[in-house]
Amino acid sequence: MDLALARTFVTVLHSGSFVLAAQRLCVSQTAVTARIKNLEEQLGVQLFVRSSLGVSLTAAGERFVPHAQRLLATWQDALQAVPEPDRLQPLRLGADTSLWQPWFGQWLARLNRQLPAVQLRAELGQSPWLLDQLENGQLDALLSHQVRYRPDVQVQLLMEETLVQVRHAHQPQPLMDIDWGEDFRQQFEQAFPAYQAYFTTGVGPVGLQLLVEQGGTGYFRRQVVQPLLDSGQVVRVADAPEFSLPLYLLSSRNCKHPQLQAVLACALPPAVASSSY
Repeated sequence: MDLALARTFVTVLHSGSFVLAAQRLCVSQTAVTARIKNLEEQLGVQLFVRSSLGVSLTAAGERFVPHAQRLLATWQDALQAVPEPDRLQPLRLGADTSLWQPWFGQWLARLNRQLPAVQLRAELGQSPWLLDQLENGQLDALLSHQVRYRPDVQVQLLMEETLVQVRHAHQPQPLMDIDWGEDFRQQFEQAFPAYQAYFTTGVGPVGLQLLVEQGGTGYFRRQVVQPLLDSGQVVRVADAPEFSLPLYLLSSRNCKHPQLQAVLACALPPAVASSSY
C-alpha cells in the first residue's frame, strides 16, 4: 500500500476534517478525497463518514487505525536504521493538533531562524498517540497538554494556559464538548454535571471552526479566541468558570542528538520563557 495513503488517512483522523488534512499535507482537498477513496477501494470498506460537523471513523476505520500507524512507524524505523551510522538524523518534533497555533508553528519558525542547519521532522496528532510515539522512540520531543511520567522521558512545565467558555455571537447552539484531557474532564464534570453536548471532538481547531461558521458554545484556549472576542464574532459566556490548561515540553532522555538542548531552548519565545511560568 502507498505510504501516502496511510499518511493521509492518519492526518484526516487527527485533523477531524478533509479540509484541515489538506492544509497540513499541503495538497488540495480533492487530492485528500481521492486518496481516501483509493484506500477504501483497496481495502474494500468505508473508512470515514462525512457530515457538516466533520468526519468520523466507521467500525472498519477504527480497526484500520493501528495498522496505519504501525505502517508509518515501520517506515520511520527504516529511515533511521538504514542510513550510515555516522549520518546525523533529523530531530523528530511533535505537537498536539490544538497547539499548532500559536506554539508549535512559532517554535518551528524560531528554529528556522536560529538553527537553520538542523534537520527537523514535524508531526501533529492527538496527545495519546503522540505520547506513545515518544515512548516508543518515534519522537524526540513533544508539546502536549497531557503528560506521562516515565523514567526515560524528561518533562518540563512551560506555562499554564486558560480555557474560557465562549459562544457564537448570534447562535449559541449546539453545545460542544472539546476534549482537553483528563484533568480538564474531571473539573468540567464537577462544574457542569448536567451538561449535554451535541458535538464532541478531541481537536480544538475543528470545534472552533465549526462554532465560528455554524454556531455553538464550548471551551477554548483564551489566547486563540481573543481575536474573535475582539471582533465580536464570539462572546464570553457570563459567569462561566475558567479552567487551567498546562502546556508541557516532553523530550526523550534516550535522544543523543547534539542539537537537542538548543532545539528545546527555542520551544518558547524569550518573553514567555523568562516569565514566572
